[in-house]
This record gives sequence, C-alpha cells and structure tokens, in this order.
Amino acid sequence: MEVFQAFILGIIQGLTEFLPVSSSGHLILFPNALGWGDFTNNLTFDVALHFGTALAVVAFFWNDWVRITSSFFRNLFNRGNILVDYDSKLLIMLVVGTIPAAIVGLVFQEAIEEKIRNPQVVIPTLILFAIVLFFSEKLGNKKRGIKELNFLDAIVVGAAQALSLIPGVSRSGVTISAGLFLGINREAAARFSFLLSTPAIIGAGVLRTKDFIETGTDLSLLVFIVGVVTSTVVGWLTIKFLLKYVLTHNYNIFVWYRIGLGILAILVFNIF
Repeated sequence: MEVFQAFILGIIQGLTEFLPVSSSGHLILFPNALGWGDFTNNLTFDVALHFGTALAVVAFFWNDWVRITSSFFRNLFNRGNILVDYDSKLLIMLVVGTIPAAIVGLVFQEAIEEKIRNPQVVIPTLILFAIVLFFSEKLGNKKRGIKELNFLDAIVVGAAQALSLIPGVSRSGVTISAGLFLGINREAAARFSFLLSTPAIIGAGVLRTKDFIETGTDLSLLVFIVGVVTSTVVGWLTIKFLLKYVLTHNYNIFVWYRIGLGILAILVFNIF
C-alpha cells in the first residue's frame, strides 16, 4: 500500500511542482483527505520528492545550464563583459533572483513547517493566487522575450518566488504571474520560472536531506525509490508539456482548476 501511495504522490508532485497549481498544497490536501497520514509532512518522502523534481528540472534544462555557466566563466576568465553577453548575464540574474527565497527559507523554514502546513492555509492561498494569475493574464502585455529580461525583472520574480514558501501559493504560479505582470510573454515567463526554480528546489532538497540524515528514516527504500523515479519522470514530462502548451494557450485553465480545488477542499474539510 505504501508503494502505491508513493507512486500516486510522486505523480502529484511531478505534475504540480511545475504546473501553476501548488505542489505543497496538493501534498497537504490529498494525503489528509485520503487518510494517508504517514505521508503528510513525512521528512523521508519529502526528500524523495524534492530529489525527483530537482532531477527533472536539471535534466530538462541541462543544456541551458551548461551554456550559461560556461558563458559566464568564459567571459570572467577572458576578461569579457559578463553583463553584455546574454547567457552570462542570465546566470547572474538567476543568482540575484534566488536570494530572496533563500533568505526567507533559511529564516522562516521552521515556522513554515510547523505552523502553516495545513488545509486552513492552503485553501485560501489556492484561491487568492488563482485570482492573481487571472489578472496577470489580463493586465500583462506579454511582449518581452527571455533575452529582454533585466535585473529588476529578476528581483521582482525572485521576491515573488519567496512567497511560494507559503503552502498553496505555487512556485511556478507566482513567478509566472510576476513575469506576466512585468510584460514577459507566457513561454519566457515559464522558462525563466523553471530556471529560477532549479537552485531553489535543489537547495530545499539539500536542507531536507540534512534533516533526513540527522533523524533517519521510517519508510522503506522501495518507497523512496518509487517517489524519486515517479516525480522525476512526471516532472520532466510536465515541463515539456507546459512550455509547449503556453505557446498557444493562456493560463486560465489553471486559474479555474485552483478555484475548483479550493472550493472542493472547503467541502471535504468542512472549513469556514
């Protein structure tokens, strides 16, 4: 039964980490609703899922990361202008954009884990940030491509990513929304969101792994492997799907999904 549960939750993690619908929200609501209490806030399984989605995003954007890092060091060691070359500048912007979430995560991680990982927080944030995504679609002019991003964009989108530490917000949802408000087109907003999420997901995985090593495990190796493999494969396919989907579609389907899930969760958990 635990292997089956790990498989289902691995699918949920792989889908919802990269779709703008909140992976943390789903992994709080679904285990609670289904009575899978062993997987709610389970440190071992959190490590497996973070490791899986980190593998997915690194594998998908491997060539991008090789290109931008090699460009940065080539310009650095050859005394080139690292801010003129697009790829080396992009790496610096990603570093700058990562700082807000890193600071908030380090300072407030314990409070977030202990105080707000519950349906009472997830439900309103699902609905509230669905509205934010809806208006970002309506109000953003969506004209700029990824090569037109600047440091202000990186700071704003990075600050938005810090909000995603609140369960139900969605890392991809809030950073894509910020990008759309800034006038970035849908595909570029999603691509920058995924690139920006890479160090954040890896960093979260490292922190969870540290805690995991200190406390040990209460789940079998097979459950751990199923969680990793499932979230990796599904996560990679989800990234590929979304980048293609937004070329011809808007994000409104995810707006209505979030609102619908929030309303369903109100009924299931008898909240408000």
